[in-house]
Amino acid sequence: MRKYIIAAAASLLLLSCNESTDYSVYEGSYKVDNSTVITVNGQTVAIEDYENASITLTLTEGDGCEITLVNFINGQDEVTVPGTVSETGTKTAAGAGFSGQASSEDRTISIEGVTADGTIASITISEEITVEGLAGRWTLSSAELAFYHPDLEVIDLSSIIPGTVIPMETIVMMLNTMVNQAIADDESLSQSYLELTRDGYIQSGDAMGSYDTGHMLAYYAIPGDNIFGIYLRESIAAELLNAIRENPEVMDILDLFGFTSLLENPQSMDIRLSYALTGGNLSLTADQTITEPYLDMLSEPVKIIKSLIADLEYEDVSEFLVMNGLDSIITADNLPAAKDLIISVIDALTDGRAQYSATIGFIPYAG
Repeated sequence: MRKYIIAAAASLLLLSCNESTDYSVYEGSYKVDNSTVITVNGQTVAIEDYENASITLTLTEGDGCEITLVNFINGQDEVTVPGTVSETGTKTAAGAGFSGQASSEDRTISIEGVTADGTIASITISEEITVEGLAGRWTLSSAELAFYHPDLEVIDLSSIIPGTVIPMETIVMMLNTMVNQAIADDESLSQSYLELTRDGYIQSGDAMGSYDTGHMLAYYAIPGDNIFGIYLRESIAAELLNAIRENPEVMDILDLFGFTSLLENPQSMDIRLSYALTGGNLSLTADQTITEPYLDMLSEPVKIIKSLIADLEYEDVSEFLVMNGLDSIITADNLPAAKDLIISVIDALTDGRAQYSATIGFIPYAG
């Protein structure tokens, strides 16, 4: 009898060991809440920057799963990472462990975490930029401006300086020459650098070392579209806006142009430039597409600026003209023409038809 009891017990033990765990109870979506602990690249981050973030666990086979990250990765609204799920608590949706790793767009992503009841208890994300040649230390080497508007191919100064009509391309060429000469003459630039870190942040430094900016600025790339994105999180934007509020003079200017309402609702900022890696050098270009989404918002401030310019009297600008040696060029007689010219340039810059760009060139830092 004893032999049969032992055999039966062994059989039950074997069956229990072979019984596969049912992970289906863990399948579903989990949101970030106020108690979620989020760590990104070794830094504990602000919850408000991820209030719209979530994960979805979708089972595949055995303990395999797909982990879909929503609003966690800079520049990628949704990323699916193959991974595994495990039991860390009771057989409920609470307490599921998850982990995985994937390559996506511009980086490798490693994640691990634990779910709670419909929320994420904790999540740790590690990233490394994989775009060849992008991460590193860069020194400013050149700048190039471009501008075109169908109604502003020339600047007609004849009402101010008789017989003077300057092609816009000549003005742009002169500006480029001045800016690049200033860069060449500034020896301190060769000792300074902009660093694109491997974990996706923008730092700066010089021969003495990097400056700690507290991971204020992040960056990402979309290689297929040659997009270089600069990302400022909501919590950082709020800190900067709070500093602005403490400056009465700046607040007066913002109030004048109707921008104070923007301070009440800080938002994350995502600025998309284009980039090129050529011959070991890097260039970043900003063009009119950056400002296009804001033209409607700027229409009222632009009207105010134009009105202020139109109402200027010579007494209002005489001191400025003398200080800058312009009093012999702009006089009380030709000030109305000068004001009209300035307003026409403002119109060209804000009517949505201008094409312009600024390209900054970098070379590898040699320090």
